[in-house]
Amino acid sequence: MFRKAHCFIALVFLLSLLGGCKDNRTGRGNDALRIGDYARAVSNFSAVLDDNPLDRDARYGLALSYYAIAEDKERIKAGAAPLWERTVQEFQVLWNVDSSFKIREAYSNSLFYLAKATLGENSRANVLPLLERSIALDSLNYFSFNLKALILESLERTEEARDLYIYTITREPRFLSAYINLGNLYWREGDVSSAWDIWSMGLKQDAQNATLLHWTRIAEDSLKAMIDAGKL
Repeated sequence: MFRKAHCFIALVFLLSLLGGCKDNRTGRGNDALRIGDYARAVSNFSAVLDDNPLDRDARYGLALSYYAIAEDKERIKAGAAPLWERTVQEFQVLWNVDSSFKIREAYSNSLFYLAKATLGENSRANVLPLLERSIALDSLNYFSFNLKALILESLERTEEARDLYIYTITREPRFLSAYINLGNLYWREGDVSSAWDIWSMGLKQDAQNATLLHWTRIAEDSLKAMIDAGKL
């Protein structure tokens, strides 16, 4: 999740540059956000928005404050879905004020996290619209591509899932989850050779990945057994 953390830190830094010179409450909100005092950040940004709902910098700050609060809940696995929903709502309002490129990544991430948290509470929930919106906002959000592929696979839309895994690997060769999931798909289909190929490709990106090491060895043993039995 390094990319997501980097995005959040960069936006907080941008806010600190923008906000300090225009409104003391915005500046205090930025200071509170930067040191992790999220409740006080929400209070200050909300006060600015009570006076001027179109204040762009306060909108940024409020959305990022809820993002940070939801991330904390995510880390301790404690009912993060409502907070991600609130975060998404704040980004939707912010989008109406400022739809510039610089907010797309954080908005896209919040949609991914909302989809993930929603599935954690209800595995049958339809989160595909959230993921499609996330991808539309940020075509480099491979977490959303990967989760969408997993859902499509669970709906037996196997070819669509396979295409998404392959697309992700092609565009971002270091995204190991896509190798694992694509190999799993081939394995469940009984295509041991293709599973071994994909997991081995993943190991070229990270030779120490425990999951890839485990399944590559299992696939190798299966291929050897098939050769011994004359099936290959």
